[in-house]
Amino acid sequence: MVKTTIDIDDELWKKFSIKVIEEYGGRKKNDVIEALVQEFLADKQLVEALNEWMKEQEKEKTKKPKQ
Repeated sequence: MVKTTIDIDDELWKKFSIKVIEEYGGRKKNDVIEALVQEFLADKQLVEALNEWMKEQEKEKTKKPKQ
Protein backbone atom coordinates (compact mmCIF):
# COMPACT_ATOMS: atom_id res chain seq x y z
CA MET A 1 0.00 0.00 0.00
CA VAL A 2 1.17 3.51 -0.78
CA LYS A 3 0.05 6.78 0.74
CA THR A 4 0.14 9.74 -1.62
CA THR A 5 -0.89 13.37 -1.91
CA ILE A 6 -2.71 14.82 -4.90
CA ASP A 7 -3.90 18.33 -5.71
CA ILE A 8 -7.60 18.52 -6.62
CA ASP A 9 -9.87 21.53 -6.90
CA ASP A 10 -11.66 22.08 -3.56
CA GLU A 11 -15.15 22.20 -5.06
CA LEU A 12 -14.54 19.06 -7.13
CA TRP A 13 -13.30 17.20 -4.05
CA LYS A 14 -16.34 18.29 -2.03
CA LYS A 15 -18.70 17.10 -4.77
CA PHE A 16 -16.83 13.79 -5.02
CA SER A 17 -16.90 13.32 -1.24
CA ILE A 18 -20.63 14.00 -1.05
CA LYS A 19 -21.34 11.61 -3.93
CA VAL A 20 -19.26 8.84 -2.32
CA ILE A 21 -21.03 9.32 1.02
CA GLU A 22 -24.45 9.26 -0.69
CA GLU A 23 -23.65 6.13 -2.70
CA TYR A 24 -21.44 4.10 -0.35
CA GLY A 25 -21.44 5.71 3.08
CA GLY A 26 -18.66 7.44 4.94
CA ARG A 27 -15.00 6.52 4.81
CA LYS A 28 -15.19 4.86 1.37
CA LYS A 29 -13.23 7.39 -0.72
CA ASN A 30 -10.10 5.22 -0.74
CA ASP A 31 -12.10 2.24 -1.99
CA VAL A 32 -13.74 4.31 -4.74
CA ILE A 33 -10.42 5.81 -5.84
CA GLU A 34 -8.80 2.37 -5.94
CA ALA A 35 -11.69 1.05 -8.07
CA LEU A 36 -11.33 4.03 -10.41
CA VAL A 37 -7.60 3.38 -10.82
CA GLN A 38 -8.24 -0.30 -11.56
CA GLU A 39 -10.88 0.63 -14.13
CA PHE A 40 -8.52 3.15 -15.72
CA LEU A 41 -5.87 0.45 -16.14
CA ALA A 42 -8.35 -2.01 -17.64
CA ASP A 43 -10.57 0.16 -19.87
CA LYS A 44 -9.10 1.50 -23.10
CA GLN A 45 -12.22 3.59 -23.83
CA LEU A 46 -11.90 5.27 -20.45
CA VAL A 47 -8.27 6.16 -21.20
CA GLU A 48 -9.27 7.58 -24.59
CA ALA A 49 -12.06 9.64 -22.99
CA LEU A 50 -9.62 10.94 -20.39
CA ASN A 51 -7.14 11.91 -23.10
CA GLU A 52 -9.86 13.94 -24.84
CA TRP A 53 -10.83 15.59 -21.58
CA MET A 54 -7.20 16.50 -20.88
CA LYS A 55 -6.84 18.05 -24.34
CA GLU A 56 -9.94 20.17 -23.70
CA GLN A 57 -8.61 21.25 -20.31
CA GLU A 58 -5.34 22.30 -21.90
CA LYS A 59 -7.23 24.35 -24.52
CA GLU A 60 -9.18 26.08 -21.74
CA LYS A 61 -5.97 26.94 -19.90
CA THR A 62 -4.49 28.57 -22.98
CA LYS A 63 -7.67 30.63 -23.51
CA LYS A 64 -7.58 32.16 -20.01
CA PRO A 65 -5.67 35.43 -19.74
CA LYS A 66 -2.59 35.26 -17.54
CA GLN A 67 -2.56 37.49 -14.48
